[in-house]
Amino acid sequence: MPPTKDQIAANNRRKIEKHRRKLAYHDLQVQGTNNSSIMSKRSVEAIYNPVLDPKQKEWIKYFVPKLKRRSPAINRGYWIRMESIKEMVLKIKEKYAASGLPVRVVNLGCGFDTLPFQLLANGPERLEFYDFDYPELVKRKLSVIESSDEILEVIGKSDELSSKHTELGIELATKYYKLVGCDLKDTLRYQKQLELLLKGDKGAPTLFIAEVSLAYMKPQDANPVIEISSKLRNSHFLVLEQIMPSGPKHFFAEKMLHHFNHLRSPLQCVETYSTKDKQRCRFKQYFPQVEINDLFECWREIIHPERKKLVDKVEVFDEWEEFIVFCQHYVVIHATNSNNLFFRDKNVTNVETSYSEKVSVVHRGCEDLELKFPAACEVNHQDILIHGGMWQTRIDELLHIETDTFNKRLVALSEKRPSPRMCHTLTNAENGCFVVCGGRGRPGLVFDDVWIYECSSNSWTSLGSLPVPMYRHSAVCISPGVVLVFGEGQFVKISIENNAVFLLEAIGSVPSLQSCAFVYEASCGTGYIVGGMSDKTEPRINCEVYRFQITENTVTVESVVQATQLARIGCVGMLQNDTLVIAGGAGSQLHSQTTTVMAVDTRSWKIDNVCIDEKTWEKGPVFIGSAVAGNVIVGGGAVCYSFGSAYNSAFEVRFH
Repeated sequence: MPPTKDQIAANNRRKIEKHRRKLAYHDLQVQGTNNSSIMSKRSVEAIYNPVLDPKQKEWIKYFVPKLKRRSPAINRGYWIRMESIKEMVLKIKEKYAASGLPVRVVNLGCGFDTLPFQLLANGPERLEFYDFDYPELVKRKLSVIESSDEILEVIGKSDELSSKHTELGIELATKYYKLVGCDLKDTLRYQKQLELLLKGDKGAPTLFIAEVSLAYMKPQDANPVIEISSKLRNSHFLVLEQIMPSGPKHFFAEKMLHHFNHLRSPLQCVETYSTKDKQRCRFKQYFPQVEINDLFECWREIIHPERKKLVDKVEVFDEWEEFIVFCQHYVVIHATNSNNLFFRDKNVTNVETSYSEKVSVVHRGCEDLELKFPAACEVNHQDILIHGGMWQTRIDELLHIETDTFNKRLVALSEKRPSPRMCHTLTNAENGCFVVCGGRGRPGLVFDDVWIYECSSNSWTSLGSLPVPMYRHSAVCISPGVVLVFGEGQFVKISIENNAVFLLEAIGSVPSLQSCAFVYEASCGTGYIVGGMSDKTEPRINCEVYRFQITENTVTVESVVQATQLARIGCVGMLQNDTLVIAGGAGSQLHSQTTTVMAVDTRSWKIDNVCIDEKTWEKGPVFIGSAVAGNVIVGGGAVCYSFGSAYNSAFEVRFH
């Protein structure tokens, strides 16, 4: 029997109500992202301000009274987000200084952001702020503002609101600051609010800021907001938003998407506008001028070197690879209908690169390893030894992995052994002994000790010290019982037979690098140094390939080629039949399925991409903090900002 008209009507009402509740729930979840974000910004404010801006008051503390300190990587990530936005506001203000007109800063999805109070406290001249967000959140923000005398002092005396103002959701209005309740999906209301608040502009510049706020809206809802905002004269639209430049299967992108989906606040725009080019096309629909930087480009271009030195003093930092990969998944977009642009013109010419047929990468297993920055080497040209590394804390375990099954077992250790560490080296000395040297404990605690492990007796022996403490260094065996260590611009020779550790004389252009790939072919007495960083504050990423040759007590070094594709921190390398393979690390460009691994012909210096097949790529290789044992890349991982950790398993590089 077909349903009656009343039943159909009742069913439709239930569907409408269900849809309404779903939309309301989504809005609440999006508002909830403000809580996590403002907690992290509070951590940055408390830790960074005393060093970088000692005269600046703490404003976020009024919204987050209880401080919860974040990790150094999350702190620095939020700092570069906040600093990039602030610097762009100041640059636009400076550009219009001669006009005498105020810059009107409209923050769309402001949350509890306190940039208006921070900048108004430094002098309100030529700045007006308009904070927009959901009406419910705006009321919470208003409550905090009204209970803070210091905030009330910097924003100035409140104006009396007309019925028109209150009808359109304006909750607070002073000469320099307006607080507005608005669901941006209601574009008609948004347009009316702008017309009321910004009438009689006389060409005054208006800067719209959307710091990860439009990202939670569907493109069909977000883009009309951009279009309406582009209609004003001297309009500038500044967006901070996530992208996926290497696709959704990149380990960072996977963690990012899962995180926001788990919070029930999915990123609605990131799949549609997943790259810089797609974002540029998006904004070109509304603005004639568009420029885009990812956050690592902002770090390099916008932040002054002296300010970076101050940042380096805030807290000990050794998470460069994680920071770079995070930055490459966020872009700052500046779109304008004026002629004022601020980012450096890259003029990047993409060199056409072919794909290598000599090298392939296959997944081998060990999914449960979960170790970052361990040391590893090959045993008997088949099995693998792994020492130390970072799990939930630094460990001192020695693991043995059988490469036929890739099962791992813990090697029983004596009480006398190296302390827990990471960023160290483990080298097969090819005489039954294995050499562990250097590394670090907590950031800033660097070791100089050298240890010998003997397989036959399963025992450790201390063998003196390196000339200087070293971590993120490299080591290779150059002959049975002799190991060459490279770090801090020095070559150190360790002779087990002579029980000696001493410096070698270095001739030529010797780089002072950390976290570089270091390979050696004993049959021809030649090795190569690739990638690494020469400045831990900037950092300066090395793009030169150095060849070194060893005589008795001398190392001769020469630069043989420059290649931007090989400029990366924390890469690993292997050498076979004149083919040099470089894998992983972090560089100026985010690595993808076709650029994570590169093959270099050391005769012609032709560089080829190694394409990782779909099945292997879906295993989520994380070639950061990895180690090499023979032709196997093992271990590694990264904390993906605040989204969780991703770990590497074992992958074999095959030469054909």
